[in-house]
Amino acid sequence: MEKPGLSFVFLILGVMIFANIFGGLSIARATEPNVVFSDDFDDGDMSDWTVTTEESGIFEVSSTKYNSSPYSVHMKSLVSGDRAMGVSPVYDVNLSENYSVSFYFLVPGTSNHWFEVFNNHQTYLLINSGTSLESYDGSAAHSIMTLTQNQWYPIEIKIYPSSENYDVYVDGEFKATCDMWIHTGYEADFRIGERSNDSVYFDYGEAYWDDFIITQPVDSDGDGIVDPNDNCPYDYNPGQEDRNSDGWGDVCECVAANLDGLDLIDLRDFSITASDWKESGTALPGDINGDEVVDINDLEILAYHWLSDCSEE
Repeated sequence: MEKPGLSFVFLILGVMIFANIFGGLSIARATEPNVVFSDDFDDGDMSDWTVTTEESGIFEVSSTKYNSSPYSVHMKSLVSGDRAMGVSPVYDVNLSENYSVSFYFLVPGTSNHWFEVFNNHQTYLLINSGTSLESYDGSAAHSIMTLTQNQWYPIEIKIYPSSENYDVYVDGEFKATCDMWIHTGYEADFRIGERSNDSVYFDYGEAYWDDFIITQPVDSDGDGIVDPNDNCPYDYNPGQEDRNSDGWGDVCECVAANLDGLDLIDLRDFSITASDWKESGTALPGDINGDEVVDINDLEILAYHWLSDCSEE
């Protein structure tokens, strides 16, 4: 492919430096969320859980009902005075940042009342009056949907601590936005099952759970801002400086433009981009923004950081 003449390229560069006529550069960033807790019970062992049972209450790993072979966890507490509760192992989650909880859940064809589906004292899902999936905000229960007995449901909870609420999805479909019940207690772990043997609260029922997974976006650069919210996820920039408001942090923008790895963004970097002008493909040296084509967007980045020292960003 024919390369542009130097006079043409320098003309574009000059216009961009002095007029700054291009903007709105969009940089795609994606990282896999960090799994902070998972348990599919497939080893048949839940000895790392804290289990409390009283009278005829049962809380166990079971092969009778399951979503993924060979095991699920089963609780049964069908009369007042029974108790069957499990508390998960402690997991490392940042309770000030968004995170997600997913699991499979089944209510068998037995008489049930109020018992906990998931509770970490930010989110609280429960079963009430047999098959009613509800949330609890500390003062009242709120209906989400009625479940069919003997049917596995994939449930996902997306938690937003900054707004003190969470969204509930069942079988991939959004069902409700629920208010948190925030108070001291289980937060770095969660509990499921029947919490009380007090007949006043009628906390008893039967259920199966499987495939718990709790995820939270990672903070790759350790600057206190998780990657999906970080305008420069791999370079430390807690201030999130973005001088041209293009959505890409100054620090990583400058680092990307420093193509020759030397101190300043200068003609040496510009010549690398010029040599790849209008080329497309992967791993092009002049492709600053990583969109697999060397074009005006790459020149814009060079122009914006012209003669910048990345170490001072």
